[in-house]
Amino acid sequence: MNDVKKNMIDSIMEADFVLVGLGGELKAKLSDIERDSRYLDILNRIKAKEEYHWIIPYVECVYLSEHRDAGVKAAYTNLEKMLEGKNYYIVSTCMDDYIYDTGLERDRIVTPCGGYRFVQCTDNCSGTVTKTDMHIFNQIKSCIEGKEEAEDLLGRIEKPICESCNKDMTFNKIEAEHYAEEGYMERWKHYTEWLQGTVNRKLCVIELGVGMQYPTVIRWPFEKIVFFNQKSSFFRINSKLYQMTEEIKERGHSIKENSTDFLINWFV
Repeated sequence: MNDVKKNMIDSIMEADFVLVGLGGELKAKLSDIERDSRYLDILNRIKAKEEYHWIIPYVECVYLSEHRDAGVKAAYTNLEKMLEGKNYYIVSTCMDDYIYDTGLERDRIVTPCGGYRFVQCTDNCSGTVTKTDMHIFNQIKSCIEGKEEAEDLLGRIEKPICESCNKDMTFNKIEAEHYAEEGYMERWKHYTEWLQGTVNRKLCVIELGVGMQYPTVIRWPFEKIVFFNQKSSFFRINSKLYQMTEEIKERGHSIKENSTDFLINWFV
């Protein structure tokens, strides 16, 4: 066991609180979706008609739910074990919602970039979000499983419409043109309240695979937290952006490794 990993284990064990940030290295990937003939068939039919294009994200979500990457699954399993018995909170920029299907406590998780669990008006006319209609997913699954013809199905799937302004609904993700932050604000408030309790307490901060795509969500705030909390320790694991800032270098540790691989090998 290398010295940094030993320091990390000791820091977790000794900490009163553990703050974890999860980034792009842990997100689910769609790169192989078109290698599956079942998905390729329905995607080709959707792309052939513009009025069906809104269905693509739903197909992608069904694919992600059916094709859990074994490495990412193992990584999350080890993260659960790593945090067992600790007072932790997780901030994740991953938008695949995989974390909500793990054994990690939902009331200790916030995903500020959104995901597939909620939909919003494309114009965000009311500043609200609603739970995603699972009926659409079930219809797509029925087609993928060969229980229904794609052409028959696509013509019958009803597009979600905003009840307030009759505009289209879209997934509540930061990629939306008018992102409705209401989807995560309740959990964010809970997170900030939890964070206030860590002041001047032993805090272990762990950053796993966080890049610079959304630096104001995890990377920069985490550095600031460590800078002000003199009782904190910081571990940054990343295959490329593992560098530590000079201001917190004394209590910071850099590990140049893909965060998924790091978690998989945690108990090795």
